[in-house]
Formats: sequence, structure tokens, C-alpha cells
Amino acid sequence: MLIDRDAPLRFLRTGYEPADWVAVFLKTYRTGETTQRVMSVSEATSPRFQSWLRQRNANSWNVYVSVNAVRPGRSRSRRAICGIRHVFLEEDVDGPGLLASLTTRPDLPPPSYVLHSSPGRVHVFWRVQGFDADAVETMQKRLANELRSDTAATSCAQTTRLPGFANYKRQTPSPVTIEYLRPKAVFGTDDFPGTRSTVPDDKRAGSFRRSDIGDRAARAESFLLSVDPAVAGQHGDLRTFRICCRVVRGFELSDHEAMSVLSEWNARCQPPWSERELLMKVQNARKYGREPLGALVRNE
Repeated sequence: MLIDRDAPLRFLRTGYEPADWVAVFLKTYRTGETTQRVMSVSEATSPRFQSWLRQRNANSWNVYVSVNAVRPGRSRSRRAICGIRHVFLEEDVDGPGLLASLTTRPDLPPPSYVLHSSPGRVHVFWRVQGFDADAVETMQKRLANELRSDTAATSCAQTTRLPGFANYKRQTPSPVTIEYLRPKAVFGTDDFPGTRSTVPDDKRAGSFRRSDIGDRAARAESFLLSVDPAVAGQHGDLRTFRICCRVVRGFELSDHEAMSVLSEWNARCQPPWSERELLMKVQNARKYGREPLGALVRNE
């Protein structure tokens, strides 16, 4: 499998301070063996070390890196974390669903980048400053519970896969890729919610404006006019799923209504989805999406 040599360098130089140290952890699932290196970012990006990682990865070793900065030494334990660089979420069941849910959270800043560890599985990052270990873990646990992502991946000592290498955890290897959304933005504690309502959806039903279908469809069509089309090779499948979630769940349209309002947007996609493909995405969005029904037709 082809290794992207530039991807790990960009990630390490984007996500950490130049003077940071990180823990690079390797594991092969064939034998269960592990090895770890704790080093500066400059050492981790050196040609010699990157060459060693490529050689190990080519021999089915998985490559991970600490999400946050660590103290120089041999540990990547919680006590070794000395600089919080990210708020982090992991979803190993329904990555598209998590990303769709994030589009419904105006109280959260947009993610800095999204790592695709394998098909359907994602790691979401926000670059941050001003957090300590307790604060970031509290935030990550709260978000994981609210968004139904992996609640076990909320330690500040969490690792992530290093992009550019292959994931050999499962039977079929897959490339680890990353989508940079707003990599230059750095968020603070004030950019994240302290609390959020936990009232069940059915108890909030009274706040929905039961607008007629004509109004809801018109609002969905207006929304789609401002949405860029899906493009093959640029996470177009995921983008289409997220758009369908907004239409069928957020605007609470039927499959037939959704297909009608999506037709013009779909014509701009490169290439357009077939009617059968688009209908399947609409149905999957209704079934697996996490956006609350009617979220976009509530009273202001």
C-alpha cells in the first residue's frame, strides 16, 4: 500500500508547537508486539525516523502518536502530558453520523481537522490552548456522551493514528487520511460549551414549528443553493450523507420530498449520483443520521 510521505510531516508540524515532544507508538496485531519512542517534533519529522516508520509500517506495524504534548522521557501516561494541544473525539462505529451531528451544534467551533482511520471511522480534532488535563478530559467526556462517540477515548493521554500510513488493524489494510478544515484556528476554553441541555428530544417537541411542507421544502431548497456540490475523490460520499441528513432529518422531509429538493444540487455534483444511489443515501441518512428531527424548523 502506498505511503504518503508528506502527510505525517504536515500533521506533526500543524498540530504541535515546534518545541513539543510527542510519543510515537507502534503495534503489530499479528504478534501483539509494541514499541514506543518519545521525542521532539523535530526528531519525529526527521528523514531518518520517518524512513524507519515507513519500514515498520510496510511490515504491518500500525503507527500512532500522542494527541497532546508529553514531557521528555519514556512515558506517555497521563502524568507525562505537559501541553494540551487538542480537544479530541473518536468514533469507531458511525463516523459519518458523528460528523453529521457536529453540523447541528452551533455551540461548538468547527473542527480543525478530521482523520479517517479506516472507512466509516474518524478522529475529530480541535486545535486548542488554555486547557489543562482535567478541563480537556471533562470536555471530551461531555461531548462523547452528548454525541454518542467513543467514551473510552477521552483521556488526555489518548493516541491517534499518524496520517499517511496504513491501518493494519483489520483484515483489509486501509490508508489513514486526514481532511484539514480550519487547521490555523486555535480555540480556547471560552469557545466550547460549559453545559448543554439534556432534555430528551420528545420533551422538546413543543418547540418545533410545525410548518407546512411547502415552507419546509422551500427552506431546504434555499439551504441547498449555498451548499457546494460533492466531488469524487474529495470525501464526496461523506459530504452527500451529511447533506442528506440536513434535508431529511433537519428539515423533516419525506424521501420523495427530499429527492425532489436534492435534484438541482445533485446535478452540480461531480459526477451526479444516480437516482438509486441518491435514494439510498437519503434512506441511510434517515436511518443512521443523528441530527434531531425537525432541528431546522424549530421556532427561533
